[in-house]
Amino acid sequence: MVPRAGIFPAELTALRSGGLIFAIGLIAYAIVRRRSLRNVDVLLLLAAGAGLALVSGTEITDKLLSAFSFEKGNGGRILGLAVFAIFILYFLILRALSVAARNSRQLSAALEGLAWEEFRQAGLPERFRGKIAILIPAYNEAENIGHVLDQMPAAVCGVATETLVVDDGSRDGTGDVAAEHGAAVARHVTNRGGGAALRTGYRLMVESEAEIVVTLDADGQHLPAEMERLVKPVLDGEVDVAHGSRVLGHADRNHFARELGIVFFNRLVSFITRTHVTDCSNGYRAVRTTVLPQLVLRQEQFHTSEFMIEAIKRGIPAKEIPITVEQRLHGHSKKPAVFRYGVGFANAIVRTWLR
Repeated sequence: MVPRAGIFPAELTALRSGGLIFAIGLIAYAIVRRRSLRNVDVLLLLAAGAGLALVSGTEITDKLLSAFSFEKGNGGRILGLAVFAIFILYFLILRALSVAARNSRQLSAALEGLAWEEFRQAGLPERFRGKIAILIPAYNEAENIGHVLDQMPAAVCGVATETLVVDDGSRDGTGDVAAEHGAAVARHVTNRGGGAALRTGYRLMVESEAEIVVTLDADGQHLPAEMERLVKPVLDGEVDVAHGSRVLGHADRNHFARELGIVFFNRLVSFITRTHVTDCSNGYRAVRTTVLPQLVLRQEQFHTSEFMIEAIKRGIPAKEIPITVEQRLHGHSKKPAVFRYGVGFANAIVRTWLR
């Protein structure tokens, strides 16, 4: 007598039995730990257990696989299950990345808000109103920041300057040293990266109604004496952004791989933006404060190319100015290893161009 076809398998193989036992274990774990787990985690565990029980204990998945031409024999069903599992895993990864990105944005917004509130309560906005704001992101640069601040000009092109150091979660007293040398200091309670520190600084300067914001590094690589070259075309109304360029100017010799990377990324940015770019990785620039709200800046670390690409995409008038880049005064660079830096920099360029 031929058995009647149904949704339940004719026999439970060892593989199906193992799947059912594991599914029951997942469901039981979700129920027992439901008070200590997040609701979404409980739901995911229950869904995973139910799905595994459905696959292991019924023929429904066999019928579904047959509909997609994954027939029994020669591992066809296993291949079909693997394909569907990959699709499910792909969507779970996308969800995790989306959640991580949202959490990162929320944390950045919270840090910016805290920094602004402390900045406002200290009465610092008035120091920058109508002036040229010199913005320096700094992380563990106590050895260098004092020397850099001592070189800051009191005025550029006849306009008074004030300096803001954004201490990005330093543990070596960078912020205290900066304050001792006369700079206003905003602090992040944890390290987020140079891009995050600049975003905080930009927000503070927009709220303070500074006229122009000049950014430079805290390690002594950029020369404050050359600041007038960047500020003058912005102050004169020629452009809204002046980017410093070591290629047009001068730079001390760097690691060969980094030199090669600079050439490659300059050509990549030039190609995708259809604009001739000579130095997309330079953080020495001057920008008119009123254009900053137009820019969408999200990069935590690889922020230099993001700023340049955003400015080009928004049609903001800009030019590159020859400047000098020297070796850092003390300590080691905070940049990651060459390969990681290249991958991160390329990722920042592509993500900024695509959005």
